[in-house]
Amino acid sequence: MDNATGIDVDLGVALAESLGVEAHFVTTTYDGLYDALIVGRADIIISALYPDPTRTRDFVFSTPYFNAGEMLVAPEHSLTAVPEDLAGRRLAVVFGTDGHMVALGWEERLTPPPVLVLEQSAAEVLEALAAGEVEAAVVDGLAARVAARSAPLMMILVTDEPYVIAARGADTALIEAFDDTLDVMRGDGTLDLLLERWMVGER
Repeated sequence: MDNATGIDVDLGVALAESLGVEAHFVTTTYDGLYDALIVGRADIIISALYPDPTRTRDFVFSTPYFNAGEMLVAPEHSLTAVPEDLAGRRLAVVFGTDGHMVALGWEERLTPPPVLVLEQSAAEVLEALAAGEVEAAVVDGLAARVAARSAPLMMILVTDEPYVIAARGADTALIEAFDDTLDVMRGDGTLDLLLERWMVGER
């Protein structure tokens, strides 16, 4: 499937070029990703994959290339201490997400508690923030970064959801080569530009 598009695809192409080879992409279900490695349908997994500590015996993982964790967002300079400044404020979250769970923790700890406004999507949460209906919000990292391109926002990571590349345990050298390339891409700004390209596309 060489007509695939997306952040992971562009990164896969760049990593393949760094090794002097051509990238070819195969599709499978998310549950079948590791099976594709085991049976040899693929050499690496690059598909919004989180590192799985239960699989380190059979697979190796790269350093993270993106963190999609939930972010607290608010108008720039509106909060100085987090989460303390959320006490008594209206806070929008997407119902049932990890960000919602974090907000419930703040609700228990802070006095007065923040007033949680539950929405069904990140878009609805950000619309409420832009309209001034809430004073802060929690959304996934990608949605937060896209929103920050339209308005100055402060963004604070509140959950950790790193995306990594996986390979068979015997292919440690391959992952090490990818890590070296990722270091270069971080250093020269290429990785940020690649991520930004797709964030702009989602606006």
